[in-house]
This record gives sequence, structure tokens and C-alpha cells, in this order.
Amino acid sequence: MGTITGNYVDASNVIHGFVRAPNGVITTFDAPGAGTGPGQGTTPVCNNPAGAVTGFYVDASNVNHGFVRDQHGAITTFDVLGAGTGPFQGTLPFYNNPAGALAGFYQDASNVFHGFLVTGE
Repeated sequence: MGTITGNYVDASNVIHGFVRAPNGVITTFDAPGAGTGPGQGTTPVCNNPAGAVTGFYVDASNVNHGFVRDQHGAITTFDVLGAGTGPFQGTLPFYNNPAGALAGFYQDASNVFHGFLVTGE
């Protein structure tokens, strides 16, 4: 069995991420810049066989941003060029493959949705 990822909601309705290692150890995490209000926080969506996790976080202004957490716990955040910066707009990655490619969608400043693909190294 491999690593799994998910999220949980605390008593203040803030969302946090977790990774469960094959040995059963659970590590919780929050993306840098994640908001701490109700409905805000970190939502991991997908992990690849190498243990990298991708997902999104909602900041204090309710804007979505992407992140990748590597197998060692280092988190890189990103926004797709053209992503909106208003509430509920922004970058929403949903898939990372073994080669490190990321795919998802973003909502622009006119509230129009677009897909994106970022290829791996």
C-alpha cells in the first residue's frame, strides 16, 4: 500500500491537509498563506507514486491558490497566469502524475473557467 492524502475540518471549520504514510504515520500540514477562517485552509486533492501531493488552499480573502508538497514536506505554492484574484476565483489543481505534470482549472477575473496543464521537469 502507498501513501494517501486527504483533509479534515477542525472545530473552527478550518480545512487542513494530511498525508498518511504506508507505515500508518499521519502528518498534518497547511500550505503557506492558507487562511484560518471558516471554509478556508488547505485541501490536498491528489498524490502521485513518488509521494508528491497537489491541491489548493483558500487564503484569508477567499482566493484559491495551487500547491505542491514534495515527499519530504516542502510546499511550493503557485498561481496560473490569468487566474483571478477575487473571492472564489484562482487556481485549482486536481492532478499530478508520476512525471510531475499538474492539471486542473482556474477561474479568471471575469469568473470564466479555463483548464491548465503544467508539464513536469
